[in-house]
Amino acid sequence: MGPGGSRPGPPYNDDVHGGHRRWSVRVGVESLAPVAVAIALVPLRAHVFNTNLALVLVVAVLGAAVAGGRAAGVVGALSAALAYDLLFTVPYGSFTIERADDIETTLLLAVIGLIAGDLVERARHSEAAAIARRRDLERIHRRAELAAGGERPGRLIEQSAEELTELLDLKACRYVPEPPPERLPVFTHDAIRVPGDVDRDGPRTAVALPVRAHGHDLGHFLLVFPSESFGLRASVDVKHAAIAVADQLGMALLRYRRP
Repeated sequence: MGPGGSRPGPPYNDDVHGGHRRWSVRVGVESLAPVAVAIALVPLRAHVFNTNLALVLVVAVLGAAVAGGRAAGVVGALSAALAYDLLFTVPYGSFTIERADDIETTLLLAVIGLIAGDLVERARHSEAAAIARRRDLERIHRRAELAAGGERPGRLIEQSAEELTELLDLKACRYVPEPPPERLPVFTHDAIRVPGDVDRDGPRTAVALPVRAHGHDLGHFLLVFPSESFGLRASVDVKHAAIAVADQLGMALLRYRRP
């Protein structure tokens, strides 16, 4: 994909709704796994202490939390607690609990599942953040190598356009060697500035990302998002990373122009 290249956008709403459906089905299956384990343990309830059966259910709940995250851990914990109450406490087949120890075990089972799901979710977020930071560092390193190696501006622009497309999940990204139009929303270091008189003839999903260096306007990227949000839905970190891409390109282009 060249500087003016673009990639065809997927059917945005269909992908989102399909992803939610798949996620709901997966969480449902994983969170009901403790119930299946509890049913499988029923023949052992006359031969094994309830506390040991509860420990087996704890393992099942932890597995659901690891596989499905917080949602699966929460639902799995509640379903395991209800299954334990129904199948392993006297009277069987009833949600009535006669022994205080069984009440404590049921509550602990639910609490353990809730805590496990939350811890797994936190660990996943930390891992995702670490991966994102590593990718950002790799992008910066590649651009620095290209600029230091004397690459032609066209190659630098092409790579920057590719990175912006991936970073912001753009429908299209094109470099224009002119300052941004006054009536087009513009990425800035503080926010996305949307003028009151937005260009009605321009694409409603387009935002300009200026390319500047030491006060020199070297051009801008025309960013086309898959929805009419002007990029406002992008996180602050993603916006800062996009601006960093443009700033680094600006420094490289300015250095190339100097004699």
